[in-house]
Amino acid sequence: MNLARVLVNKGLAQFGDSLLNFAYSKALTETTGKPMGTKVADKVLAEAAVKSGLRKLLPRRVGRGEVANGLEALLGYSFLEKRISLDEVVSCLKDVTNMIPSENFARLAELALARSRE
Repeated sequence: MNLARVLVNKGLAQFGDSLLNFAYSKALTETTGKPMGTKVADKVLAEAAVKSGLRKLLPRRVGRGEVANGLEALLGYSFLEKRISLDEVVSCLKDVTNMIPSENFARLAELALARSRE
């Protein structure tokens, strides 16, 4: 697995985008007890990429959208390769002890990065 290629793979980013939107909606639904559907903002994912160290692995001159896509691609890849489960993704995202979404996504990115190196 070439991590640099994974992070810029548009297909993995699209899959990861759908996965994260679903998982975050599921986490919010479980936390609030009310059905919710939402999209995760690129700003949140870009902040998470910086906090997790993932940003350093991306090309230098990329915008916020591409940084968010890198995190989505990593999570999509990790899920498809069975390195992380949907339950683990949702568990990270619904951590109610930390109400800052970018930090929960950063923890998730750190987990995916660690497992991609195993």
